[in-house]
Amino acid sequence: MHPQPAPTQSETPLESRVAPLIEMRGITKRFGTLTACDSVDLQVAPATLHAIMGENGAGKTTLMRILYGYYTPDAGEIYLRGKRVHLRSPADAIAHHIGMVSQHYSIIPELSALDNLILGAEPTYPLGWLNRRAALQKAEQLAQMLDFQPDWNRPAAELSVAARQKLEILKLLWRDAEILILDEPTAMLSPRDVDALFETLLRLKAQGRTILLVTHKLNEALNYADYVTVLRNGRKVADAPIAAVDAPTLTRWIIGEEADDRATSVALATPAERPQGEEVLSVRHLYVASDRGGWGVRDLCLSVRAGEIVGIAGVDGSGQLELMEALAGLRPVAKGEIRLQGQPIHRWSTARRIQAGIRYLFDDRFRRMMAPQWSVLENAILGAQRDPELHLLGWFKPRALRQRAESLIQRFQVKLPSLRAPIVQLSGGNQQRLVVARALHGNPRLLIAYAPTRGLDIRGAQATYEAIRHACNNGMAALIIALDLDELMEHCDRIAVLFKGAIVAEFTREQFSREAIGAAMVGATLQETPI
Repeated sequence: MHPQPAPTQSETPLESRVAPLIEMRGITKRFGTLTACDSVDLQVAPATLHAIMGENGAGKTTLMRILYGYYTPDAGEIYLRGKRVHLRSPADAIAHHIGMVSQHYSIIPELSALDNLILGAEPTYPLGWLNRRAALQKAEQLAQMLDFQPDWNRPAAELSVAARQKLEILKLLWRDAEILILDEPTAMLSPRDVDALFETLLRLKAQGRTILLVTHKLNEALNYADYVTVLRNGRKVADAPIAAVDAPTLTRWIIGEEADDRATSVALATPAERPQGEEVLSVRHLYVASDRGGWGVRDLCLSVRAGEIVGIAGVDGSGQLELMEALAGLRPVAKGEIRLQGQPIHRWSTARRIQAGIRYLFDDRFRRMMAPQWSVLENAILGAQRDPELHLLGWFKPRALRQRAESLIQRFQVKLPSLRAPIVQLSGGNQQRLVVARALHGNPRLLIAYAPTRGLDIRGAQATYEAIRHACNNGMAALIIALDLDELMEHCDRIAVLFKGAIVAEFTREQFSREAIGAAMVGATLQETPI
C-alpha cells in the first residue's frame, strides 16, 4: 500500500489534538537574488524527533538558522508554545532554550573539553571567580546522560569526531536547551557511532526534549524520526508522520521527479570490469607521528593503480587523518616512502604535489578547502592559481577565471546567489559540490579524498562518484577514505582496512563482506578475512 500524496503547504502534519511546540509561519529569507526560504511553514510537536530533508540548497539549514536566531527572516513569524517570539541572535534563542549544532563544530581545539563545555556560561563564586569544581561536577552529571566519559582536562583536539559531537550536544544541555537542532550530525561518524548518537537522541527525546534533525540520509529519517518535512528550492513540498512514508516516496518528494529504487541510496556509479593500469600511488612502510603521541600511521603499505578506486575503511581515529595529511605533505613522514608513478614525493611540498597532478579533498572543507569570506569565483580557482590557462604575464585573465568557475558550477549544479557572493553564503552541500568539481577539473593523475560526499544529497553524491569513476576510466587513480562502509563497498574496486595506523586486511570486490570488513575494522578476524 502506497502512502498518500504529499500534503499541501496549508496542511498540518500534527494531529489536531497536539499543540505544537514550534510554529514557523510564512518564513522567507533572501540572499541577494537567491530566495533560500520562500513562505515556509513548519510545525513541530513537543518531545518528538522531526527530520528536515531536501537537496543541497533546498533551504533546510537556512530555516534552522532562522529558528536559532543566526539569520533574521525577511518575512514570517515564529511562535513557541503559542506565543510569538523575536529571535534576533543566538543569544535570544538560547534564552528560549533553543540550541544548535552546525555541520562545522565550534570546539576550540586548544582548550580542554571542560573549558569548551562551559565557555560563555561558566559557574562562578559570589565574587566572580570560576567555580571549576562545580563545573566538573555538573559536567559529569550531564555526560552520564550521553554515556560520555572524556578526560575533561585534556585538549579537545585529542577527542575523536564522535566525542566532539557528544561534546557539542552537551554544550546545548549545559545551557538548558529543550529544543536541539542538529545539522547533518552523522556526516563524519562511523556506523557504530551513528547508532550510539541516535541512542542518545532517543534518550533525550524520552526525557521530553524536542529534536530537529537536518539530514540527507533516508534511513535516519525512516528509522528514527516521528515526523518529516521536505523542502525543495526553498519551499515546503511535504509534511507527514514518518509512519505514512516509505523510501521511494520520500526520495520522490526530495528530488521532485520519478526516481528508480537505486536513488534511495548514495550508490549509483558501480564499478566495472577493467584491466589494471600502472601503479600510480605506492606507499611503503610508512610511519607518521600522531599529535597524541606514538604512531598515527605505522608500517603502512598501500598501492593504487590507474583506473581503480581503492577505499580505506576504519573506525574513526584509526589513523585516517595522519595518513591523509602525510599524503598531502601537511604532516612529516618519519620513516618509509610515498611514490607517485615511481618517483619519491614524500619530501615534496603540497604545492609541488598538486602541480604533479594530485588532487585532494579533505574532510574539513571549511578549514582546508575554502577561504570562507572569499567569493565563489576566487574559491573556484583556489589551488589552481598557477594554471597557465588562467593568467598571462603574471596577471589573471578575468574572462578565463569566470569561464572556469561557471564550468564547475554547471557541471555539479551548484546553487549560489552570484559568483561574487562569499562562499560562506552557500549551503554546506553546495560548498562541497564546488570543491569536488574543482578537484576533478582537467585530468588529474591521482585523487586522494577523505569523505568526498560529506553533506551531499542523493544527486550530489551520485554525481561525485560518477565523476570519480569517469576520471578513473580515463586513467586517474583514486584513494577514498570514508567512515561509511556501505559507501565504500558500493563504489570501490578494493578496500583496505586501517586499524591502529596499519593496514590489517585488504579485500577485492569479489571478497567484499560487511561482516568480515567490519570485524577487521575493530581488530577482530573472521575466518574468511585475509590479513
